[in-house]
Amino acid sequence: MAEHFADRLQAACQRCGTAAVVGIDPVLEKLPEELRPTTATTGAAAVAVERFSGAVVDAVAGLVPAVKLNVGFFEAFRGPGLAAYFRSVAYAQQRGLLVIGDIKRGDIGSTAELYARGHFETPAATDEGAVPDAVTLAGYLGENAVQPFVEIARRTGRGVYVLVRPSEPKADEVHDFYAGSDAVGARFYQHMANLVHRWGQAPDLVGQCGWSCVGAVVAPKDRQSTAELRAAMPHTPWLVPGYGAQGGTADDCRACFRRDGTGAVVNASRSVIYAYQTSTARERYGADWRAAIHAAAETFGADVAGIMQR
Repeated sequence: MAEHFADRLQAACQRCGTAAVVGIDPVLEKLPEELRPTTATTGAAAVAVERFSGAVVDAVAGLVPAVKLNVGFFEAFRGPGLAAYFRSVAYAQQRGLLVIGDIKRGDIGSTAELYARGHFETPAATDEGAVPDAVTLAGYLGENAVQPFVEIARRTGRGVYVLVRPSEPKADEVHDFYAGSDAVGARFYQHMANLVHRWGQAPDLVGQCGWSCVGAVVAPKDRQSTAELRAAMPHTPWLVPGYGAQGGTADDCRACFRRDGTGAVVNASRSVIYAYQTSTARERYGADWRAAIHAAAETFGADVAGIMQR
């Protein structure tokens, strides 16, 4: 039987000394000049974002336990882009990184089965690329939207992260919705937290480390509500967005972790992969954009490592 995802992730965090995850969101117009395509075709664009993704992987390998590849930044370039996404997944895994596929799928059961097959089922030996070690999901159509992915995770040692509380401020109009009276009720994100906890609590979904393969995407909005969510999901590992370019700090993420420093990984994307665009990086590294990414990942990793120590 395949090793449990949470066990693999925790071991990787211990090996790297940090629970930092670098998000790879390649925007064509932001790529270093040397990588930008000279022809306006989807194929050329896909090659460019794949080359950039590979360079980011090379820059952060050994510094962090995992990367998060956002499929939307590849799907923009149709078939060639999607193929580049799966090859990028494979390359990151070859470099020793766990890969979280940021796909946020969440449809009715029959459709979810096909999404799960396409994004999470091991491809035929003749296919290019690989599938991620974990994926993000939207559970707003209920358990049947998530279950096909959970079944694959159970069989193959992979994981899922279900949206509970995103970092996007505009999402609060949905996730902070209060259902019930002043005395009895819950915010929508609290309801989702309870569902995710329930979906992942079966004994065969929990690894030796005590964490489930069914995780949650939880942004730390404030210390109290984050601590309450952490207590409500005692076996649910978190993928934590919002650090860096979105304004979040490592200290904001402190309550996402259990006291032993486990139970969460913190994602940063733009602040790391586009570090070479800052004036400080240009002064220090000049045209060496790879060195700027490496340095930003190193700083980010150390920042997260600091809050894991209680």
